[in-house]
Amino acid sequence: MKIEKGIISSSQLMLTVLCFIQGANLAIAFIYNISKRDTWICIITGYIIGFIIILFYIALAQKFSDKNLLEIFDCIYGPYLGKVFSAAYILFFFFIMVQNLYFFGNFWLNYLMPETPMVPILIMFVFVCAWAVRNGIEVIARCSFLFVIITAALVVAVTVLLIKDMKFANLLPVFETPFMDLLQGTHVIAAIPLCEVVVFLMIIPYTNNIKQVKRSVLLGLTLGSTQLLITVIRDITVLGPLAYIATSPPFGAVRQIDIANVLTRLDIVIAIGVLLTVFMKVSVYYYSIVLGIAQTLGLKSYVPIVVPVGILAISVAMQFFSSAIDQVDIAPNIWIIYAIPFQLIIPVLSLIIAKMRKLPQKQGEDMR
Repeated sequence: MKIEKGIISSSQLMLTVLCFIQGANLAIAFIYNISKRDTWICIITGYIIGFIIILFYIALAQKFSDKNLLEIFDCIYGPYLGKVFSAAYILFFFFIMVQNLYFFGNFWLNYLMPETPMVPILIMFVFVCAWAVRNGIEVIARCSFLFVIITAALVVAVTVLLIKDMKFANLLPVFETPFMDLLQGTHVIAAIPLCEVVVFLMIIPYTNNIKQVKRSVLLGLTLGSTQLLITVIRDITVLGPLAYIATSPPFGAVRQIDIANVLTRLDIVIAIGVLLTVFMKVSVYYYSIVLGIAQTLGLKSYVPIVVPVGILAISVAMQFFSSAIDQVDIAPNIWIIYAIPFQLIIPVLSLIIAKMRKLPQKQGEDMR
């Protein structure tokens, strides 16, 4: 029995993927310290690698068009081993959600409300996310349309206002960064914003036209990566070497805007973008977690566990990192290695096994 009854359109899927990737605009700030002026190259190479890997996700989703990721595991690996993979992915999604919550709370604390404890900030934010999740994937997907318009308009407006401050010489010389640093930067881009799209294997079955899924996901991926590229180029050309040491390059760039001493301190523009896109990213993970738990435990609905999971996520987020420095150090050096099995090895292996076993089998066909 299907727990989720909602259906989303192909365009809503595309916009949700786009908004999801936009949520990494500030979260990848630590990559500047790795690849410096060549960060924009890492965005391009990371996009190419991510594009190829995501083709495997789409192939798996289309092969099992009526099943989400956890149901696919049950079909390929059986009810017992499949549950082991399901539990591992639920934990994987949960820890990404926790990291995004900590990032959001720390961002709000440092830049906007330094005198406010992080706990009430996270409680209010998770409450809104929980409200959306309880109403199902349709509500989350509908929000993406408005959020994409707002964030895209903010990016365009800020970029136009900063054109006079851009010095494209800051992008030269090209390929000055050591190869291993470029490779690490590419891995970070591919793993953190782009291949996290693997979570959409929990959502794709609820799309009204499975044949358009490939186009929708890849278009969302391309548009989201393009916005990341524009943001990185803007920050480097405006800030120069300061971008490599700034805690938040987009914040540093927007603070350069000064129109006749009237239009200044547009920090709120960045804050609005972060609020909307991180809300979308956390909500997608939140929804996938509670749906996965409900399916694994055989519940009829995920609604009763939405609040408990939210409370647990807040509690873990408050203890997960001792400081923001820990997050900056763990993400590009440890997390990207930990994510390889979940983003590459297991999905590709599952697709290969499914093809070898000629799954899914037709109704009434011998399963031996």
